[in-house]
Amino acid sequence: MLDLALACDLKTSDPGVHATIRQRHQAIKSQRDAADYIREVENKIHSRRKFTRPASKSATASSAAARPLAMIRTLSSAQSTAAILLLLVAMVVAGWFAPAGVNLVLVALSMVLLMVVLGLGTTSRPLGILINERNVMSLSRFQMVVWTIMVLSGYLTFALVRIKMMASGAANGTPITDPLGIGIDWHLWALLGISTTSLVGAPLLLSPKKNLEPVSSVTPKTAQMLNEPEQDVIANKQGTLYANSKLSDARLTDMFEGDELMNTARIDLAKVQMFYFTIVAAMCFFVMVIKTLTAGSSNLDNLPSLPEGFVAVLGISHAGYLTSKGVNHTQSQP
Repeated sequence: MLDLALACDLKTSDPGVHATIRQRHQAIKSQRDAADYIREVENKIHSRRKFTRPASKSATASSAAARPLAMIRTLSSAQSTAAILLLLVAMVVAGWFAPAGVNLVLVALSMVLLMVVLGLGTTSRPLGILINERNVMSLSRFQMVVWTIMVLSGYLTFALVRIKMMASGAANGTPITDPLGIGIDWHLWALLGISTTSLVGAPLLLSPKKNLEPVSSVTPKTAQMLNEPEQDVIANKQGTLYANSKLSDARLTDMFEGDELMNTARIDLAKVQMFYFTIVAAMCFFVMVIKTLTAGSSNLDNLPSLPEGFVAVLGISHAGYLTSKGVNHTQSQP
């Protein structure tokens, strides 16, 4: 295998560096050095094929359409800007004029559409805001987006309704003098803090794994589990972490799979648990905000808060999620 790698290396290299290549080949004494050299040659061949493959009819057609596609991309950028401005206006109009309860739904829907526009404008994917630097969809990004929409839509709707009540003098009870003075219970602050900790902590716990090199038997197993070429797995991996080659490879199922080469084809139960807790807590909070808006007997002084016990359970779920991130699931070289 080593001699075959040498022959391939010489075939794909300039004659001027052949002497250097032969010297390196002769200096290889250990199996580890041999495996590293063979892997380098495989990557070189893979890269060469990628850039020297003859152009097909579809590739020729794609090249011919390059200029029109560039124009569409520019128009899409302008359309994205217009859509963002339109959605911001829609939030204010919905919060001011829509009936109680419906206004919250419309404001939240506008925020969801704004996230979609941001994803399309930056990654050409509707859910692009969920894609991390490894081109996979992140559960910590998802739960941060969910709580951003839930809390901000509730706060904005409360504020607009209070401004309208103050302007019309139709407030019940104590007159409203500070429409933005909406109380937020510490349980809600704790929940937002937990979500932010997961968003920031997950990459920190995974970053040391980018400096690890998996043992030689890992990448063939990963390629077999995923039914992908081993060269692609080797070219895209980040240490012991699995990564996609491009944004278009990201899938929603990424949020429930492991992060490393050996568990990326397996369901991570810690992620599944955190997903369910996030969905249940967000739905409960959303219903509580609607109920407060439709009660009709409040000045909307405070956002509703989740029970202390539920926040504690959600915190435990996030702790399990982060702990799972810190455990090494892939054997690495010493």
